[in-house]
Amino acid sequence: MLFNREVGHIVIFDLNCFVELFPWRSKTPLIYRAVPSWFIRVELLKEKLLENNKETYWVPDFVKEKRFHNWLENARDWAVSRSRFWGTPLPVWISDDGVEIIVMDSIKTLEELSGVKV
Repeated sequence: MLFNREVGHIVIFDLNCFVELFPWRSKTPLIYRAVPSWFIRVELLKEKLLENNKETYWVPDFVKEKRFHNWLENARDWAVSRSRFWGTPLPVWISDDGVEIIVMDSIKTLEELSGVKV
């Protein structure tokens, strides 16, 4: 039991009480754990993205000033490496020692490095 003098409330809590989350689809316990993630710093690009949106031809045209503009205006840093089986695969090759990192930025780069025509 805690008493907050400033507010004048008594708070009663039970350390044995907890919430165990079971997603409705899987009906299995949900486990939260911190894992390394790759982020795109969208907030640093926001102004440039908004400027580029003004130059883009949209069909239907209301998307430019409404839906997409609002989405860009509220854009936050994007976690592109979510550890889910439906997550976004990253075209990044990292050597076993972690020294060399290569981003596959095109099919041409992939073909050159793999020696296979895609």
